[in-house]
This record gives sequence, structure tokens and C-alpha cells, in this order.
Amino acid sequence: MTTVNTGAPDAADEPTAQQAAATARSSRSSRAARLRRGIGMVAVIATGAGVLGLGTGVTPAAAETAPAHAGWDGSRYWFKNSQGQWRWTSHYDVYVARTGGGTKSTTTSSSGGIKQGWDGSRYWFRNSKGEWRWTTHYDIYLARTGGGSSSSSGSAGSGSSGGSVAADPDVETAVQYALAQLGKPFRTAGNGPDGYDCSGLVQQSFRRGGISLPRVANDQFAATTPVKASQLRRGDLLFWSPDGTARGIQHVAIYLGNNQYVEAARPGTSIRISGISSGYYPAFMGRP
Repeated sequence: MTTVNTGAPDAADEPTAQQAAATARSSRSSRAARLRRGIGMVAVIATGAGVLGLGTGVTPAAAETAPAHAGWDGSRYWFKNSQGQWRWTSHYDVYVARTGGGTKSTTTSSSGGIKQGWDGSRYWFRNSKGEWRWTTHYDIYLARTGGGSSSSSGSAGSGSSGGSVAADPDVETAVQYALAQLGKPFRTAGNGPDGYDCSGLVQQSFRRGGISLPRVANDQFAATTPVKASQLRRGDLLFWSPDGTARGIQHVAIYLGNNQYVEAARPGTSIRISGISSGYYPAFMGRP
């Protein structure tokens, strides 16, 4: 008899149920192993790139413009890690842990332009070697200099010195809190911590110094002791009134000295440092 091969498999070639199950288990095991190897490779690459192991509160700065120097830039603390890479943190204690201290140095210019005290953004002083150092923290400044007087000066108006550091540490605490909010957005009726309006920033800042103020700008003026431009000192409040009356006060800011103040100006802006100008001069001034 002649046989014809139809292409059908012989019985011996048909896999048993046990063989099929074993093959499926082997395939799943192989895929799981490949997945584990892939995850391990990603972890190795991430570690090599410096993404892992930075520590709590520290953010890689590779995608951001490198700062001009280490220290506070108005919104964050910058420092270099052990590999010379820029990193930043918003936590002062983390910054101190990474750098070993809260002050950074620079050298004086040939014209001798640096003066001890507040320059509008930081406190300057000389260390025991005569080198210039600065800090944004008033308590550190006091510890390094043994006192709170400043040699810098400015003008808030005709005949005004207006450049001294606040004598009251509670007021200085309020000033430092306000400066720490720089860059946050103006927010109508905002009380923080993500945004403020003008009187909200003032109220919350002085609350940190243990000084209670009302919520609205004209009420805040009523709660202060009026002062003249020639008497202005750091931590005093500036008030603007379109109609020139105390009842009409619509804006308030905290005076910093050197003709500058910190404010939450208006919608669409961020908390900022501004300068007193003749075109926008405060109508009233008061001392909390």
C-alpha cells in the first residue's frame, strides 16, 4: 500500500499537557528575570547620574542655571556637593549640614565698597582674619559681630539716615520672615504660606516676632506709632493712600533700610524688594 504524507504531526510530536505547562512556566520565569535585570540597570544608571542618595531636602540643579555663588539667592540655598556639582535646598539646616556653616565669603572691592551691616539683602561682617563674610540671618550676624549696629546708610527722604538694623530682635524676626517669602505670588486675601496680599504678609511676618497686628492695612497703621521719614528704621511700616487720608490707606510694606522695602504689591506680581521713589512715596509711616 502507498502512503501519502499529509503534513499532520505524528502522535509522538504532539506535546503533552505537562510539557505545555512546563514551557509556559519557563517563559514566565524568563520574562521576570529580564524585568529584574532591567530594573537593576535603571537603578545603577540613576545612581551614577547622582539622582539617588542626595539626602532629604536636597534637589539636583543640573537642569538649572548655576548660581553666581554659594548661599541664599532669595529663594533657596545653593552649595556644591563633594563632586563639585551645584545643589540647592530650601532647608537651612540641610544647607548648614552640607557646608558646615551658614555664612559665605567674598572679597572687598578695590574701592572698599563693602560696609559692615545690612546692604538691603544680607548682613556683611569681617571674620577674625579680616575677610569679608555675609549671612542672611540676623542671629548669626550678631554672634559674629557681638552687636547689631550697622555702618551702612541710605535715605528714605530728605535728611533721613534710615539705614540702621532694627534694634528690636522681634522686629528683625518679622523682617527675616518677610524676606524668606520673596518670590511667592501675590494672592488676594492671602495669609500664606503659598501666597500673600500686602497686609497678610505684614501680619504673618510680625506674628512670627510675637507682635500682633490687625489684618487690614489702614487698621495696621492705626495700631502703629506714626514716625517721620527722618526717623525711619528697619522694620517700620510704610503706607500708601490714594486720597492722602489714613482711612484711604490701601497698601502697606515693611521698610528694610537703605531706601528699600519688601512688599506684596498687586495681583500678577511676586513678593519683592522695591525702592522708595518720589513718584510713589508713602503717605504714612508707622512703627509696630
